Amino acid sequence: MAQAAQRRRAASPTQSERGGRTQAERRDDAERRILVAAAELVGEQGFEALTLAQVGDRAGCSRGLPSHYFRTKEDLLSALGTFIVETFAERRRASAVGLTGFEALITSIRHYLQPPQQSAKTVRAFHAVLAGAIHMPVLAVTVARLNKEARADIAGRLREGIDSGVVRPDIDPEIEAALILATLRGAVAQWLLDPEGVDLPRMADRLLSNLQKDLGR
Repeated sequence: MAQAAQRRRAASPTQSERGGRTQAERRDDAERRILVAAAELVGEQGFEALTLAQVGDRAGCSRGLPSHYFRTKEDLLSALGTFIVETFAERRRASAVGLTGFEALITSIRHYLQPPQQSAKTVRAFHAVLAGAIHMPVLAVTVARLNKEARADIAGRLREGIDSGVVRPDIDPEIEAALILATLRGAVAQWLLDPEGVDLPRMADRLLSNLQKDLGR
């Protein structure tokens, strides 16, 4: 009988094959909706007043579902920081597809410093998480990891530039990466506080000109 049951299961189409979604797919979709909703709310009101029930309402699911996936608000904010960084990293990679080394880095920086008009709430949410990491240990661990990964990515691009002969071989890629990341984060933070007074595209032009003069061969 066990063999017959196995044959029936093998002959039956899976839920995915029938056009439905698997439990894992439904979970991934629910988590994404929760994180998108959390980003919107944090971008609107900061994270101090945020509640998991609020996030559930905004996500269009039950008020208790966020606490099922994320036990505490701190766990949710930690996941939110990772989610936002990965989302923007995907966009930056897409903007530099086919490029490598220093050229890819230059293109990514220009993309990073485009005024994030359509995603301002998400960018504001990320900077709220960055600021919150100073006082919240759970966030500090996540943000420190994200910063480390971002620096490593920039340093890797610089090393590729050195190997290809485009970037000076006497620079310290790690130090330059830390300075570049600090400049990018600081520039966007200024724009969030004063979007009319801070011209991100002009800052991008100036920064890229300086990098090419200082780092280029």
